[in-house]
Amino acid sequence: MTEPTPDPTISTFLVRFLWEWSAAGPRWRGRIEQIPSGKSAAFLHEEVMWQFIHSFGIMVGPSSKYETEDPIARK
Repeated sequence: MTEPTPDPTISTFLVRFLWEWSAAGPRWRGRIEQIPSGKSAAFLHEEVMWQFIHSFGIMVGPSSKYETEDPIARK
């Protein structure tokens, strides 16, 4: 007998980007929130955003099929 497969986990994130001026010049700044929990994080580098997403058990990076596929081809 085979084990039942678990339902896929769905998580909703809101990501905001803001173009701002700093002493070092213009830069992007961001904020990400995981909607169900209300937890959030601010970031200046995208690695922090990916780490935040990964902290909820969501796999990101080169092994992710959406990371390596052409987004237009998925439609």
